[in-house]
Amino acid sequence: MRHTPAMESAILAVMSDHQGPVGARAAARYLRERGFDVSESTVSRLLTDLDERALTRSLGKKGRILTEEGVRVAANQQLDSERASYFADALNLRDVHDLVDHLAGRRGIEREAARAAALRARPEELADLRAMVETGGEARWRERLAFHKTIGHASHNKQIQAITTSLFDDRLELLERLLMMIGVKQDALARWDQEHRDIVASISDRDADGAERLMVVHLDGMIRETEQFANSGNAHVIHTLLAEIDLA
Repeated sequence: MRHTPAMESAILAVMSDHQGPVGARAAARYLRERGFDVSESTVSRLLTDLDERALTRSLGKKGRILTEEGVRVAANQQLDSERASYFADALNLRDVHDLVDHLAGRRGIEREAARAAALRARPEELADLRAMVETGGEARWRERLAFHKTIGHASHNKQIQAITTSLFDDRLELLERLLMMIGVKQDALARWDQEHRDIVASISDRDADGAERLMVVHLDGMIRETEQFANSGNAHVIHTLLAEIDLA
């Protein structure tokens, strides 16, 4: 059995937390306790690989310890894991309040994305955006998800790109379908489609102020329609559909 990046991260974390050297047998036991189906020989090969990459250092029969570089890598991986956990928790929407907070967070990010896209989008990205908004309608929920994600990428701002990639994770397609259902029930879908076209027009015209303003108007409307839908006796519908979203 070959070792995996997940095993490597786990063993570095174990060694980082452990006081003193860690041997292959103990490391294998720790990994099994954490759900890895792993043999001692596989762990030995993994530790040898870590030695060769100067992340661990052998102390003979006592086991191994992390090198200075190993400590640094383990700390960075822990930070990455915590960051991913925070994002997953933020996207684990449970009720109307969470959904409205999500849209408010999107408003803050997407207004900056639209502004930056108006200044930085490449010609081919503008063409893609124009194609996405040529037609609207209830059936085009995937294009709606791609529309917002494309604006984030077209910002060419690494921070915005990273956040929008998480906000528009493909596993959140059901969320986009929920928002579309709300738009249909509130008779707002046609207006949202027109707002998309207006945003793209401003981005294409390199009108950063206009693109930002229109994106705020668009998200404000989505928040308003969501609250109105929920307050009309439909909060349970939102809760039921949100419970079906799986980010595992």
